[in-house]
Amino acid sequence: MTRPRVVVIGGGITGLACAYRLRDAAEVTVLESSPRVGGNLVTVARDGFILDGGPDSWVAAKPHASALCNALGLGDELIGTRPETRRVYVAYNGALFPLPEGLVLGIPTRFGPMVSTRLFSPLAKLRMGLEPMVAVKLGDDDESVWDFIVRRLGVAAAERLAGPLLGGIFAGDPKALSVRAAFPQLVEMERKYGSLILAMRASRKAAAASGGKSAFVTLRGGIATLPEALAQALGDRIKTRSPVAAVELDGGWKVRLTSGERIAADHVVLAAPQRSLPGLVRGLDEELARLVEGIRIGSSATAFVAYRREQVAHALDAVGFIVPRAENTRVIAATWVSSKWPHRAPEGSVLLRAFFGGIGNEGVLQSSDDALVSAAREELPGFMGPIHGDPLFSQVFRWTKASPQPEVGHLARMREIHARIAAHPGLHLAGNGYDGSGIPDCIKQGEAVAGRIAAGG
Repeated sequence: MTRPRVVVIGGGITGLACAYRLRDAAEVTVLESSPRVGGNLVTVARDGFILDGGPDSWVAAKPHASALCNALGLGDELIGTRPETRRVYVAYNGALFPLPEGLVLGIPTRFGPMVSTRLFSPLAKLRMGLEPMVAVKLGDDDESVWDFIVRRLGVAAAERLAGPLLGGIFAGDPKALSVRAAFPQLVEMERKYGSLILAMRASRKAAAASGGKSAFVTLRGGIATLPEALAQALGDRIKTRSPVAAVELDGGWKVRLTSGERIAADHVVLAAPQRSLPGLVRGLDEELARLVEGIRIGSSATAFVAYRREQVAHALDAVGFIVPRAENTRVIAATWVSSKWPHRAPEGSVLLRAFFGGIGNEGVLQSSDDALVSAAREELPGFMGPIHGDPLFSQVFRWTKASPQPEVGHLARMREIHARIAAHPGLHLAGNGYDGSGIPDCIKQGEAVAGRIAAGG
């Protein structure tokens, strides 16, 4: 039986996972426009430091990424966050306050820490404590993350806890993000338990029963170890420096490269970044291009600065801190990388990472790399205390139009997009920001497409 010819457009984690799943069931070709695969999964080793320029981990509770690592023989390389620093600070009035213990996705699960925290007034604490009495919202109307949290827990919780934490995951605006698309588990918890606090208490007990394992997982040598292992397994099925101009239907599927070469296929998997997809399909389906174009995409940058430990006054006793929008700073969050993960900095050194941009804050990205490093060096001490002297080195990573925003109405838009895809048998869509975001969801989508192709779909 002849194996199907599959062309996967995009060598990010979605396309690589799809191709890996199909490697024995189909004739697979992965087309990647850049010189390397992995998309925004980038790791740089420098002077004994390990820098993950984009995402640095994935959610342990979502199994697809860890399962793929195990299949690739990387199981022994999986690591969690340092157990002694599993907490987060939040900036408020120019100072850092530890987020109350027992928070899950910004939702309080323990009474004592919420009573003692100085982040909230007594009235705000009372409002949060009344959450179990708030009526469950009925119906299927979409709702922003902000409105959902305000309705359940009050304005103060949305401003200083859930808004920065949940919005920060997408480098987005919690007042625009769809809670149903971005955090469907919260909607399900409200329906099942009638209360986020009661639901989170149940999940915290389950987590405690698991032995206090890390909520996040990465690879010892850096996040790019995963796409590098997939690339090694796929070998010459991957064609880098092969930008695609268009997908065409001309007596069968054809993928036209910018070089003019046309590759025939039985199946075409659209796994390229969303910003490039409309241009690939506009000649095939103008409505599909329009629908994808309507998904808002944010841009961001990260600036790493490395120091000797004695240069930094702060105890660095957490994974870092988040900055609510009301603080009006250029830095929107910071990770103390060497405190969050083992094996990221030489003994006696620290590695800090400042985040810039995101929806509503993208003007700062017009600054040069040197200016972003200067902004990090100016603003981090304002939160953390003195940082003496010059850094050992600094490095900036920019992510232009790389953060899709599942905003209110996203699920309805995706139903239309999938209907357009279904109208073209042999055409498939998967990637970050469509039906989930983050590494495990990308892998899940890529593997699901591969499963359908392998099954003759």
